[in-house]
Amino acid sequence: MKRNVLVAILSTFVTTSLFAINPYARYETRMVYVPQRGSMVLFGGITSVDSGTKQAYHLNDTWEWTGSRWIQRFPAHVPTERSGHVMVWDSNRSRIVMFGGRSNTADLNDTWVYQNNDWTEIATPNSPPPRQLMGGAYDPIRDRFVIFGGTQTSPPPAGTINPVLTAIYDTWEFDGTTWTQVGGTGPTVTKPILTYDAARNQIIMLALDANAATVMYSYDADAGTWSQVKPATLPACANEGQMAYNPDTQTVVYTGGVCSNSTGVDLTYEWDGTTWNNITLVTPDTEVFGAAMDYDQSRQLMTLFGGSPVVGLPVSDTWVYSSQSKAWFSLSDGTRPAARSLYAFVTDPVDNTIWFYGGSDDSIVYSDFWQYNDGTWTQIFNDSTPASCLTPAAAWDSDRNKLVMVCANSDLYEWDGTTWTGHIGLKNTPPTHQWGSVVYDPTLKKTVLYGGFDGVNYSDETWTWDGTSWSRQKNHPAPARALAQMWYDPTLKKTVIYGGIGRITTTDRVTRYSDMWTFDGSGWTELNPTGGTPGPRYGAQVLVDPHTNHLLLFGGMFDTVTPPVPPATQPTEVQSYVSDMWDWDGSKWTQITPPATPGPRENARMTYDPSRDNIVMFGGYAGTFLSDTWVYDGSTWKAVVFDPLGNRRRVAGH
Repeated sequence: MKRNVLVAILSTFVTTSLFAINPYARYETRMVYVPQRGSMVLFGGITSVDSGTKQAYHLNDTWEWTGSRWIQRFPAHVPTERSGHVMVWDSNRSRIVMFGGRSNTADLNDTWVYQNNDWTEIATPNSPPPRQLMGGAYDPIRDRFVIFGGTQTSPPPAGTINPVLTAIYDTWEFDGTTWTQVGGTGPTVTKPILTYDAARNQIIMLALDANAATVMYSYDADAGTWSQVKPATLPACANEGQMAYNPDTQTVVYTGGVCSNSTGVDLTYEWDGTTWNNITLVTPDTEVFGAAMDYDQSRQLMTLFGGSPVVGLPVSDTWVYSSQSKAWFSLSDGTRPAARSLYAFVTDPVDNTIWFYGGSDDSIVYSDFWQYNDGTWTQIFNDSTPASCLTPAAAWDSDRNKLVMVCANSDLYEWDGTTWTGHIGLKNTPPTHQWGSVVYDPTLKKTVLYGGFDGVNYSDETWTWDGTSWSRQKNHPAPARALAQMWYDPTLKKTVIYGGIGRITTTDRVTRYSDMWTFDGSGWTELNPTGGTPGPRYGAQVLVDPHTNHLLLFGGMFDTVTPPVPPATQPTEVQSYVSDMWDWDGSKWTQITPPATPGPRENARMTYDPSRDNIVMFGGYAGTFLSDTWVYDGSTWKAVVFDPLGNRRRVAGH
């Protein structure tokens, strides 16, 4: 969703950066305003279907919106991942209450509360049956959390693959301790959206009838029944739209949703107790469904996050609506890099800092340049910064004290701490490719580039850069691959590769490698370590720990192969994002099990932070693009939580 941006009106909240640091793109997520903190809390949702693993991912992350910045929270207790749940603010107990939804494997009927920055499950004596996509609202006068309807998921019938969705029409109330079913069967509607209209002390509902047309009901709390309301005009589409109460105007605001009979562009309505008034927006744009929305009382702005259009991928945009201006505004936070993968992230031991460049997500190839130093992200605006560099692979040339960065089109740039210098149009260059691996080899005094993918074939080419020109090393190539883990091994005093994805020959099937090879400047030699390797994987995060001279490996995309079970003749391969950690001492691999680790991911980067003497990892991809920053002190991982007031920071748990 890209609504009209009127930066001048909301310049207090909007930064100058184009790229927002938001929760990861998702839909069927939920968000609630917390008055005591003056902020929004968002939980869960579902991603698009990942092309690597062929599945969507339900999420269980917690985020807080301060009005100008999103902060990821890391509570001690975390509910099961879910989407299509309901969340409300319990004003009598000053807590968020969450119920149900759909996890990766089942519908849910658990009840959780979020209070004092932590989630706690309530073991209720009674509970509604599991469900997703129900409506929910909290009535503060009666002190009841009311839910209605939803859908239940059943396994696919024999011989089919699609699960069966069954609508339910019951009403339940939660009194803070237990759930009680009230009334009988309610209206036979689907995708109900509930909101408490405080001005009229009434819970109202928008939903879809059997013809997918919008219908409206009000709740009779004494009888536990629903009565249809038939105003002259109703919102055009109520399929997973967003509705919330605005206490300042005493109206209910509705927006979004996607239906076959809708216009395809944003429509926003305000309910005054009698009429739904269609608001003429400045520049309406694409509708989304399954977004999260609530009213920010501190800033008097209706706030919306995420959602998905009918055509296209879920978004991670944050928007606010002002009833006075009748317009939506886009907000962004440019205090740190946006979610992405496949970027350059390199330690500079001369300036005792880390340099960060580029990367990409599903829609943007980034060309921003950052410095990470002393726990702080700072964007660097330099006229010489490369305008574009797809899938940059970079290393630090410790002999010339320069960052060397190679792009997919084989353009090469060097950064000396002050200026970028481009080496473009050289006569002898590597072919166009992406996902190659780069490392500086101090024994050879050259930067080594290996492998890659040109869109059709994987590469087995090895090139070296001496600061002036490229040279190809053709002897004894390792099998063709991309996204290999590569490093200079200070024990072996050679460049080493492990794993990756590729083909041994152009006619072979794609292979996820688990092999290791060393490069001595003239060719590659296979290495057979004691006890084998951590298994077939690609896109893992690696660095050499300067304290031990051992390589540390984290996560990546792991390939599990199951032998065929007759009558099948081919093995079954399942790819999964992993978060395991390994130590390589130059001869053998040893698995490390820290007490806490970041979530699974691939194509992030981790490197050494000389300013704080620890290891830093940012972002990556695991079904959705990530924007979290983690530090490792040699024994445990901790998430870095950035304070909303400027550049201060703290580490989660401290």
